[in-house]
Amino acid sequence: MNARVAVALMLLALGTPRAALATCLQTPVGREVPTALILTGGGAKGAYEAGALAALAERGLPIRLVAGSSAGALSAAMVVAGRADRLEATWRALKREQVYALRTPVFFAGLLPGWLTLRALGGARSLLDPQPLRELITASVELERIRTSSISLLVTATDLARRQTRAFDNRTVTVEVLVASAAVPGLFPAVPVDGALLVDGGLTGRAPVLEALDAAPVARALVVLSYAPDEQSAPATTIRRSLEEAFETTMLHQIHRDVELARLKHPTIDIQILTPSAPLKLRPLDFDPEGISRAIALGRTDAQTCLDTLGN
Repeated sequence: MNARVAVALMLLALGTPRAALATCLQTPVGREVPTALILTGGGAKGAYEAGALAALAERGLPIRLVAGSSAGALSAAMVVAGRADRLEATWRALKREQVYALRTPVFFAGLLPGWLTLRALGGARSLLDPQPLRELITASVELERIRTSSISLLVTATDLARRQTRAFDNRTVTVEVLVASAAVPGLFPAVPVDGALLVDGGLTGRAPVLEALDAAPVARALVVLSYAPDEQSAPATTIRRSLEEAFETTMLHQIHRDVELARLKHPTIDIQILTPSAPLKLRPLDFDPEGISRAIALGRTDAQTCLDTLGN
């Protein structure tokens, strides 16, 4: 057993140490090598990824593949379509009502007394209406440009019935696939695609790094994570906050686990994690213009720092 495999096995056994969360480490690989970008989403936190992607594209990073799930799938699709220059403007213009709306039956269920509310919600398809998100994706993504792009796309969703990851590429991605990739169960309804009901790809792989490295030959993978290493949230004292924290905790541990597995499976590929240098202080469903602007600016700064490190 070589040293790298032994270290990887120790990391998997002991959990993710602080060193694994470092932002871009200098390696002998250099900067000008074929690179895969893996996006992790996170709702409004995806604005950080948008700022980072814009900076990476402007600086000429040789991108060969962009992979993403959830909110990261939309940004990935725009980069592959050659629209990285529009990412920031798209995110800055986002308002809550452009992403989701409360379903009318759910709204009226809240007006019912006691157990009737629970009964009404128990039969609801979802809490939120995905139509605003569908319209946003339709207006932002140019499928024909994706089909002919020289950059590979990988978008993941989860098949609820089979409990499996579904992967889509430049040829098979559609608006419905992108909606499904961001459809958090309970919040959004499952989306029918090719006879299957699909939901958020984050359930089986928030950072599809393993799938990305199997899909394209690259020398480096850069996982863009929209959670700062030292970020701590306020106490989860409500049902919504408890569910958010539980979901995000599961996703974060899954991301770090998959990164270490990828390092074990692909020891010759330089796998880096780009994390925020400061807490974003932005909740996934809080599309606050000021918070989004801060996240975009921080993403830009951190990506430039990362590139400077890789270029030394």
